[in-house]
Amino acid sequence: MERELISLCETASLARKKKSPNGPHARVLWAGPLLGLLVLAGASQPARALVIDPTFSSAITSSADSTTIESAITQAITFYDQTFTNPITVNIDFTTSNSANFIGQSQSVVGTTSYASYTAALLANATANQNAVELGGYDHLATGNQAPQIMATSADLRALGLSVPDGAFGGTITLSSYYLDGFGGSGSYAPNPAIQHEIDEVLGIGGAGSTLNYLVNSGGSAANAVGAPIINGEPTIGPLDLFRYAASGTPSYNSAGSATSYFSLDGGHTNIEPFNQNSSGDYGDWGTTVTPEVQDAFGSGANVALTLASPEVLALQAIGYDTVPEPASAVLFGSALTGLFYTRRRVFRRG
Repeated sequence: MERELISLCETASLARKKKSPNGPHARVLWAGPLLGLLVLAGASQPARALVIDPTFSSAITSSADSTTIESAITQAITFYDQTFTNPITVNIDFTTSNSANFIGQSQSVVGTTSYASYTAALLANATANQNAVELGGYDHLATGNQAPQIMATSADLRALGLSVPDGAFGGTITLSSYYLDGFGGSGSYAPNPAIQHEIDEVLGIGGAGSTLNYLVNSGGSAANAVGAPIINGEPTIGPLDLFRYAASGTPSYNSAGSATSYFSLDGGHTNIEPFNQNSSGDYGDWGTTVTPEVQDAFGSGANVALTLASPEVLALQAIGYDTVPEPASAVLFGSALTGLFYTRRRVFRRG
């Protein structure tokens, strides 16, 4: 099937407590086409290991703080390289900006595939790689949101063995030297949460995991998945929408601020982490909790980092990223990707 590349903008992802120049709940609305995609070269790496291959722009390499900046990015990446075993390389271009309008923002290529193809690939990957978290989530899909299409990042599709167009890159992440500590300005925000938050978006969770932002920014609203945005002629949800619940056995796909939604892998019985329902942040990010997390939509400013126990790691496993395997059964093989590709931009904003 013919595939096309289209550039679109999407909303801000991580709002902060302090006011930004544009107000306490500033948002980036649809702003027209993004610049063309940048194809990045991958490096030869050992098999059975996910590799994030960073490229540093001249804004970083020419900075007096280049060593600090590159070290912070490399340290943030190390967790993914040492944790996940999918044999893919995700190319990410890192750059900086002195903008006071955001802390971090990311672009990633996303594509559509049928619900049947995506969920078949989840099962195939779970059984082939003994991904017990993914298999557990798959076993409860019947109680979750369902729609004809899934829209996922190219990195996630590749992790599941689904095809993407030649040249589809991982993403581009821009980090603010105005706000981040050690990035050339007087900022005091810890870099790691911003970097890992945006890497998660490129891999496919956080705001990239739901199409609710896509819907709201297009002027729509939804009380259930029937109201999901029409993309390529079909209602479309994101990978994390498969695991978005309002109660046990009751899926949640609702753009209302008062709606209940949380991440669950057992059909809504267990609330692993609440999803954000404030349209000032990404619907695929976490809501505010007592313990700060990397993927919080409204951050506390705490210097947090991913661990094997992080809910973000469970979310990544649920959408196809494999860690050290646990006992599982037969190997199946996923089906092919169909649909069209978009570029989405996510913004990590000081609110």
